[in-house]
Amino acid sequence: MTTKNQNLARADATLAQFESNGGLLLPEQANAFIDMVLDEPTILKQVRTVRMGAGKVKINRLGFGSRIARAARRTGSANDNGSNDRYVLKADRAAPTSTQIELSDDEVIAEIRLPYELLEDNIEGQSMESHVMRLIAQQLALDLEELALWGDTGSVDTYLALQDGWLTRSVSHVADNLSAGVSPDLFANAMLALPQKYMRNLAQMRAFVSIANTIRYRQKVAQRMTGYGDSALQTDIPLQAHGLKIEGAPMLAADGSGATGLMTFPQNLLWGIRRDISVETDKDIRSREYIIVVTARVAVQIDDEDAVVKLENI
Repeated sequence: MTTKNQNLARADATLAQFESNGGLLLPEQANAFIDMVLDEPTILKQVRTVRMGAGKVKINRLGFGSRIARAARRTGSANDNGSNDRYVLKADRAAPTSTQIELSDDEVIAEIRLPYELLEDNIEGQSMESHVMRLIAQQLALDLEELALWGDTGSVDTYLALQDGWLTRSVSHVADNLSAGVSPDLFANAMLALPQKYMRNLAQMRAFVSIANTIRYRQKVAQRMTGYGDSALQTDIPLQAHGLKIEGAPMLAADGSGATGLMTFPQNLLWGIRRDISVETDKDIRSREYIIVVTARVAVQIDDEDAVVKLENI
């Protein structure tokens, strides 16, 4: 985990030539900014990132949908016709099923303009530049998480309409909590809504809910007269229900209610980046403003949609 001081140093490096004529930041400067974005506590830190070499990338999926083990044939021998009675019969041989999923990117852009006097007269002095870049990185991380979660090509919001996000793509399994509030029952019902073949990897699964709902769940657990209840109230212990780990994702509350969640394996959620986040700076001498432009090409997909449960009406 990056420390606060390391982030400050990175921000200083990113804006070391902020008052130059502008242009594309040096690779180490851009990477410093990218590190700040990815260090933010969002769901993007856990999902599978795909480095895209083209605008469209196909990912092959292999798997077995049924039993591959057979009773071995222990009698017989090689025959004159070239066959062997001990071979597994052709009808019993197994082969993996192969499917493809496609990542298709779209470009996102942010333009920030800072008046000269904001940097020249601010009480923070030189550290103001670092502060600005940290704020941009923090907000960009949240914006990208919002697109990954809530993207919907049918949305009237042109930003969210770029891609179908994970919530929009999750349609096979839904656990409707009927506004009963966050509780162990919610997560039990979510697990039971998932095909049981995925339960063998329960330790790798996560339930993502809004930050407010993690607080509500911690408060509910704290009411138990047990050591776990005391720990939930007094310490920041990981939250669990029936062996399922529960974590907060800030932008699950982007719709204003926070009544939606997601349960799956984090690595089942795909986040594609074709061009690493780039940061360019320039000056507008007529308006006396510094210009910062952040761009990236991103894509959203789910590897195995059958392994996702959408939590509704929490």
